[in-house]
Amino acid sequence: MLRVTKISLVALPLFALLTTAACGSPKPPAPPTVDAVDAAATTDMPAPSATVATADAGPPSEAGAPGIPDPAAAPTTLALPTATAKIALKGKKPVAMELKSDGSVLSGGKPAGKVSGMALQNADGKAILTVGADGAVTSEGGTAYGSFTGDELTLAKGDKIGVVDDGTVTMTTGGKAAVLGKFENMGAAKRAAVLAVAFLSAPPAAAPAKPATPATPAKPTPAATPAKPKPAPKK
Repeated sequence: MLRVTKISLVALPLFALLTTAACGSPKPPAPPTVDAVDAAATTDMPAPSATVATADAGPPSEAGAPGIPDPAAAPTTLALPTATAKIALKGKKPVAMELKSDGSVLSGGKPAGKVSGMALQNADGKAILTVGADGAVTSEGGTAYGSFTGDELTLAKGDKIGVVDDGTVTMTTGGKAAVLGKFENMGAAKRAAVLAVAFLSAPPAAAPAKPATPATPAKPTPAATPAKPKPAPKK
């Protein structure tokens, strides 16, 4: 009985299908094409999230990020030696010069100035020579003193003072170069060393003093009017 029932369940759908085909009913719909399936799948796929797109774009550029120095920015301080740099300067008056790691400049063992930031200061802390972002050097009062090209300083009158990696300092006057001496322990402090040498070899002219304001002359005191003589008494 169970076997007959199973056969009947299979035969009924087959019979109905054959009957429908014989009666001229519409054909069953054709299966969808591959292109249609792909289009439907593309339409139904969710868009990629913004988080994934950002991650695939790679890390952001670090140029200009907070805390990271920009290599193209102008220096804000002159490099100083890690140990005391010494040189015996030749000239009409030979002098032993020292440039310390804190910027102090000694001439003959006595304080002569100090390199601080982008300037060379005198003993009172006043800027005597200042190096600008473009390499121009000005003296007190903004007067043009010279200009750096690399590590060579060209003075306003045309003389040049330069230094090479081994610490040798030369001064060129009238197209002729002469060795002034050789630094020990100079390191990367080339501009600071050249500025100190220039300060001692070719000191800038002092800024002209401002003329004193003349005192206002005092007004002359008017002379006292003489008293009129009294007439003589009548007899």
